[in-house]
Amino acid sequence: MRSLGLYIHIPFCLKKCNYCDFYSLPCTQGAQISEYTDALLLHLKTQSHLYTDCVFDTVFLGGGTPSLLSCDDISKLFSALRENLNIADDAEISTEANPGTLDKEKLKTLKDVGVNRLSIGLQSSFDSDLKRLGRVHTLSDFEKIYSLARSVGFDNINIDIMYALPYQTKSDFLKTLDYVVEKSPEHISSYCLKIERGTPFFKTVDESSLPSEDTQYEMYLDMCDFLAKNGYEQYEISNFAKQGKRCRHNMKYWLSEEYVSLGPSAHSYFNGVRYSYLPNLSDYVSIIKRGAMPKALTEESVTMSENEKRDEYVMLKMRLCDGLCENEFKSRFKNDFISTYPSIEKYIKSGHITHRNGNFSFTPKGFFVSNYILSDILFNN
Repeated sequence: MRSLGLYIHIPFCLKKCNYCDFYSLPCTQGAQISEYTDALLLHLKTQSHLYTDCVFDTVFLGGGTPSLLSCDDISKLFSALRENLNIADDAEISTEANPGTLDKEKLKTLKDVGVNRLSIGLQSSFDSDLKRLGRVHTLSDFEKIYSLARSVGFDNINIDIMYALPYQTKSDFLKTLDYVVEKSPEHISSYCLKIERGTPFFKTVDESSLPSEDTQYEMYLDMCDFLAKNGYEQYEISNFAKQGKRCRHNMKYWLSEEYVSLGPSAHSYFNGVRYSYLPNLSDYVSIIKRGAMPKALTEESVTMSENEKRDEYVMLKMRLCDGLCENEFKSRFKNDFISTYPSIEKYIKSGHITHRNGNFSFTPKGFFVSNYILSDILFNN
């Protein structure tokens, strides 16, 4: 059977963070969340016939804030998943969670329905940073929830953190790293703050408050070194894991494997087609209710050309520390890698990319500017 990943978008937050440009809406009304959950279940039921020959070996609830779902809605959703889809017995089932929206009852419900990987958004160990970011939790809230998650049996936890925050120093960031490592999570994701157009930060953040590019670079190198010394293998630009604890769902994205998604703004890759749903909650719910799926739900649908598949494969594989194998590339696309992307050679010479034993991968300094390098390699040949 074909292996697939499943992503479910929960587009609700108690309050939208000041840096966030993902599709999400502030919501405190349980009735609205339950109505959306019912729409998800209907979408799932009507589309499940497409996946009769598939086994789902990863499931990921993202957002937004999936932990805003009530215990009843969580139970309904997972019952429907197992009734309508073939979920592998050993599937990795993850959910993102905000410490300000969890309690022991909800953690136990998540564990009981089969969630076996929890991704908790901490972002910083300084309450001043959390307030500035617009987070709805404090460090004390995180402490409590992390301890409760362990007590109810979660043994695969990711902690999300950020760096290059306004007024953040290298010393501050290292203190956050030290705090997180002391908690000994199985996985750490660490993202550089990007000020995106349309977010509150885009209007309010004074650029002079942000660490310089040189300081950001030093933060990144210090982080990679510190986490390696503390037993965390870097396997992707921003992701670090203890042995055997890489996020299997996210690896599907980076290995160009297939996955399908539910929810407004959600993206899928299935049968050679990349498609996304409308980023509008009310439209998503009303279209499903009137049975106008899937066409009316779809914002964009692209059948990828071989060249597009090739370029995307390179872009995604190079995000991984394992890099790209030229023999695998040639077998897959019937072309020589360097001949196809000759500009890569200047980055090998500059020390941003290594070429060893037929494998191409970024060095730490290459990772830091990887977006620029990949754009040059892929689109300026």
